[in-house]
Amino acid sequence: MHVNAIVYTSSAVWTQPAGLYAIDIYLRGAGGGGNSTAGGGGGAAVANPKRIPATSLTATVAVTVGAGGTSDGGDGGDSSFGSYYTAPGGKGATNGSAGGLSFMRGGTGGSTTGIVGESVSSGPVRLLAGGGGGGGAGASGGRSGLVAAGKSNPPLWEACQSGGGGNGGSAGGFPAGGGGANAVGAAGAITIIEYLFD
Repeated sequence: MHVNAIVYTSSAVWTQPAGLYAIDIYLRGAGGGGNSTAGGGGGAAVANPKRIPATSLTATVAVTVGAGGTSDGGDGGDSSFGSYYTAPGGKGATNGSAGGLSFMRGGTGGSTTGIVGESVSSGPVRLLAGGGGGGGAGASGGRSGLVAAGKSNPPLWEACQSGGGGNGGSAGGFPAGGGGANAVGAAGAITIIEYLFD
């Protein structure tokens, strides 16, 4: 048996390959965008709790990667693998700045000037966490697990770590970080790990 990793940073269609045994999926929703004073919420993270056998999958599945929220407080888009799993995006600052709600939720954005974005973690034994919340104007963003505020493309981001929330005036860290005040949220990402018979 061998393993193949596919990372999606834009929407596409996944096609089940010949010889597939099972897959694992890691999804991150997009971060919400900030507005003039507040930060956006971080996107949620989702991973399947048990390996998904090939017999439970259709031949093709739509892969939807959420777009980051706009700098006028727009919401971050959801990321989904067909109807199997969805990682909600974070809310933009104009819609309350809440992090994407899931078992591994995103951090809430700083609600106004000087309020820091919320840091999130899914526990000491997991690297995967939702995106950090974006900071309000003049404030720092939140962490995502071990990932610092504003950090993009952290180590192992393809299958584990999410980005930190953007500091006020700075974009959210890719993937899933909420945008700081006056800044965009980061896009989501989806990784599929295929286990294939030789």
